Amino acid sequence: MFQRRLLRTASFRLALLYALLFGISVLLLGAVTFWSTRAALEDQLRRRIEAEMSFLQEEFRSDGIDHLVATVQERTRTPSNLDYFVLDPAGKRLAGDLPMVSGSVGWVRTKSGRDADGKERTESERIEALVSELQGGYRLGVGEDLEQVREIEDTFLTAFASALSVVLLLGIGGGLLLSAGFLRRVETITRTADAIIAGDISRRIERNGSGDDFDRLSATLNAMLDRISGLMENLRQVSTDIAHDLRTPLSRLRQGLEEARWRELTAADYRGVVEHAMEEADAILDTFSALLRIAQIEAGVRCSAFRSVDLSEVMQTVADAYAPTAEESGRTLRIDIAGGVTINGDRDLLVQLFSNLVENALHHTPQGTIVVAQLSEISTTVIAEIADNGSGIPAEERSNVLRRFYRLERSRSTPGSGLGLSMASAIAALHHGTLEIIDNAPGLRAVVRFPSSSRVS
Repeated sequence: MFQRRLLRTASFRLALLYALLFGISVLLLGAVTFWSTRAALEDQLRRRIEAEMSFLQEEFRSDGIDHLVATVQERTRTPSNLDYFVLDPAGKRLAGDLPMVSGSVGWVRTKSGRDADGKERTESERIEALVSELQGGYRLGVGEDLEQVREIEDTFLTAFASALSVVLLLGIGGGLLLSAGFLRRVETITRTADAIIAGDISRRIERNGSGDDFDRLSATLNAMLDRISGLMENLRQVSTDIAHDLRTPLSRLRQGLEEARWRELTAADYRGVVEHAMEEADAILDTFSALLRIAQIEAGVRCSAFRSVDLSEVMQTVADAYAPTAEESGRTLRIDIAGGVTINGDRDLLVQLFSNLVENALHHTPQGTIVVAQLSEISTTVIAEIADNGSGIPAEERSNVLRRFYRLERSRSTPGSGLGLSMASAIAALHHGTLEIIDNAPGLRAVVRFPSSSRVS
């Protein structure tokens, strides 16, 4: 089963195709090398024959036919790769053992013939010869057996065939090993996906830490699964929170209407009941609007509107808007905002973020509290803070206040839905930032960190 799947894998087919293409390339290279080597060897052989022919022709011109015959006979007796013949005008052999080629002058190639002793050469013997017409009708032939060239060619072809076989075997074997490794990694991903489909959403793909393509893919898929798991957990939490936190305003709304139903009320009383019901309904609608806005923010639907935003101007605008409210409520709003700080983002959402933080500080601190809005840029990080010197939040509660609908016990008597900080955290995350609630000793600091525009770009 594994073997059949292995042979069907894309990696094996790709490796096999690569091995075939590489084999064809090696074959073409070998053919070019073979023909180049063969041509070079034959050219070297011809130059040797031409040099010998020139020497013997010079011997004939200077000393005559008898001296040429004597020289050829001497060279024939000496062990050499060269063969010769000297023919008289009638075609009779005067010296040498080179097979005679009748009627041919110039370069000739003969496969058979008789040597000087009359012994017939075998068909497999090939001789490259140069025949020249001498003065007086004599003919001189010089040739060399091609057997050595053929031996070199055979050796080359044998070695090349062996090398090509090894290349193909290594290519196919390497493809099998590579495919087996890929298949095991794919099987790991498949098993994890099957487990998640079966309901185990906590399963993650095992990584080997190699940093290769599969390892990076596993990291990306794990991050995606973490994101999906987080969204599902948020969905369950939101459903639970909605069911729990909307029960109170709906109960109050029903109770008011129930009392109005059974009690005899004046027109003014009915008007008061209706106004109270409308206030409760508006609070419920505001809660749903906030939830919808948070969902849109977390889904990233506003990312397309991102551009360079002057965060200094945004925080100054928010501070100017809330300064009168702070003064009327007996609190002080101060600013320490560095100029020219920019980030990539959505201006409206950033205004919402800092409005929520300032409003939270003003609503949940006692009179006389000083609220400070600060903005600075350190290296590639933009740091925005809304700090107060109020009563603060217990350390164990600081992470909880970022959850939807979560409210401290002392704040349940004040208006609000418990979604302000949750929305602020979602907006910060959308801008690749973080919102952290830390102690201000005394009071509280809401610290937002963003990457600067230069770092994002």
